[in-house]
Amino acid sequence: MTFRRWSYAPALFGILHLFALTARSVEPPPRETHGDFDVVIAGGTTAAFAAALASADSGARTALIEPTDWVGGQITASAVPAIDEAWHKITDPKMKKVLNVATIARDRANMTPDFRAMLDATGNPGRGWVSQYCFEPKKFLDAQLLPREKARGDKLVVFREAVIKSVEADAASGRITAIHAIRRIPRPGVAWGGYDRLLSLDLDDWYSPEPSDRFDKVLLTFRADDRPGHRTVFLEATEWGEVLALSGAPYLQGVEAVDGGREGDDTCGQATVFDFIQRLNPTPVDEPPGPKGVEKLGFALKPEQKDPWAHIWTYRRLKGKEAGPAVGDLSLQNWGYSDRMKEGGNDYPFGYLFPPRSAAAAEAKDWKGGLNRAVLAGAEQRALGWHYWLKEHVPAPFVPGQVTLDRGLLGTGHGLAKLPYIRDTRRSIGLDGFILKISDLEGPVANLTGKRFKDRIALGAYPADIHPVTGCDFPSYVHAHNDTLPFCIPFRALTNERYGNMMVAGKTMAQSFMANSATRLHPIEWSTGTASGVIAAFMARENLDSRAAFGRIGEIQALVRAKTPIDWTIDGKVYPTPDEATEL
Repeated sequence: MTFRRWSYAPALFGILHLFALTARSVEPPPRETHGDFDVVIAGGTTAAFAAALASADSGARTALIEPTDWVGGQITASAVPAIDEAWHKITDPKMKKVLNVATIARDRANMTPDFRAMLDATGNPGRGWVSQYCFEPKKFLDAQLLPREKARGDKLVVFREAVIKSVEADAASGRITAIHAIRRIPRPGVAWGGYDRLLSLDLDDWYSPEPSDRFDKVLLTFRADDRPGHRTVFLEATEWGEVLALSGAPYLQGVEAVDGGREGDDTCGQATVFDFIQRLNPTPVDEPPGPKGVEKLGFALKPEQKDPWAHIWTYRRLKGKEAGPAVGDLSLQNWGYSDRMKEGGNDYPFGYLFPPRSAAAAEAKDWKGGLNRAVLAGAEQRALGWHYWLKEHVPAPFVPGQVTLDRGLLGTGHGLAKLPYIRDTRRSIGLDGFILKISDLEGPVANLTGKRFKDRIALGAYPADIHPVTGCDFPSYVHAHNDTLPFCIPFRALTNERYGNMMVAGKTMAQSFMANSATRLHPIEWSTGTASGVIAAFMARENLDSRAAFGRIGEIQALVRAKTPIDWTIDGKVYPTPDEATEL
């Protein structure tokens, strides 16, 4: 009798719990409708936050829809805080001339001043060798990004932990009319503010409008201001190109058959990765067991590489005083995979994160991020597998137990970044079919810069950098590219050919797969984000669509110059020169 009596208790508790959830779900989630913003930014990227600051500074009342609780994109939520700057030189053997692109890119005259000031204030506390700036994401967030957000006052409203659910658009008039989003609020008792579970396990809940046992929900609508003389400008700056996919806008995905063309393989692109931070402790610390079945892990370095473990450990080290590994170090892991050697780190090249466009179109009826869940989960498991592999290979005098996964510095209970690092994504097609091409970024050394567009509004410098998905048969042009010159990014790259009140920035710009491989880095995202924020505020204030704004490019360039340079300074001379013909 005693056994039978107590055996009902769990069942009764379950019934009561289910009843509570059912009763709670009867209450529809609250709704908020906002129709008084000048600029609405669908965000989550470095470019999105830069655009939000620039838009607010330009006088526009600005909304930023941020999918996590950390603004800043790849610097923070995606945990890539080693800032990628141009490092290369280009040699012309015939002219016996060398163009030092790295030196040009790091000339203060060619940098976005506010971004450079943040980096200078932060420095390189990790002494990582991949960058001049390797630091802890949360410290950068607290010391640099959040004070700038606060300084914008009521001009900038950030809707944190909100994901894009659907988009209303009027194709006939070429306008986005509304963006619908879902904001989640962690319930009391949910650990780590809801970041206790891996993203692949929680993403469906993020995109569900129904309250769950983990999150309350608020349904957000951002409508265009239709009053006479007013214009709301929407800015697509998401990591996953969600507004493009949900609005029916023309977009590119994967690698094109011809650079600058529209057709190609939308299942072949760049690998994604979940980053994490390891700590080197003074004494061994117990950890739970790692995942099983993770294969093809290894240093992926040439056999003659001395101290491969130390080489990888100091690559993106975020905290460290010694030249080599030392107790107290914090090392961020973002290590590539070699298809030739069939081994590598936490890069996940065994599938493309984005399903075919046809699958994304079908999902639009009940959007859940538009990602391949198997690839997302595979990337998580590979990251965890790489942690355990690397700790087991720590060299003497250290022992494996001294290397642990830090389960707090990235704001998650599982230790991985809040979001994966995205190298390529869905990309817009601009006004009149414009697509920025890799050939626009290249040229002979004598040219000094890439194509000097008449409508240039931002600068960039980085070589084409591809982490390919395995098994993809890339066209020959992908393998035959040259290092890029310091290049210009035109206004048209920030537009969409179908919607005149939508701009784009960062990785979702109107650009080819190859061009994206050179523009996806932090300084370029910040530069294009800044430009797009200034432009969006101008369009809202002047009641212009993107084509009409294009016709006033001189005014726009003057406004953008006040925030970020649009002309290159090389050896004290400015390019293009005032009398130089420029190209559209």
